[in-house]
Amino acid sequence: EEPKFTINNNSNKINITAKEGNFINKDEILLRKKVRFKSNDFSIETDSVVFDRNKQTAQSLTKSLFIADKTTILSDGFDINDKGNKIVFYGNSLIVLK
Repeated sequence: EEPKFTINNNSNKINITAKEGNFINKDEILLRKKVRFKSNDFSIETDSVVFDRNKQTAQSLTKSLFIADKTTILSDGFDINDKGNKIVFYGNSLIVLK
């Protein structure tokens, strides 16, 4: 069965899916292959993410594609903090605003 997790905050729910998942420790899971974060407002796709179930954070150091209503961001990775309220993109990033 494919790994599935959720980040909950006051205004939104971010569903996380992947093809593979391996526990690093009791809270952290390495998610790999077609990792997808999906909410009502955006989606992020990448190949590898460390998700912390306890802190409700996620970090990726692999190429990532963020898509929202009028925004597309290609980056070298990202951090999701504050229960999904804050996303920081890493490295060379291309931002397209429509």
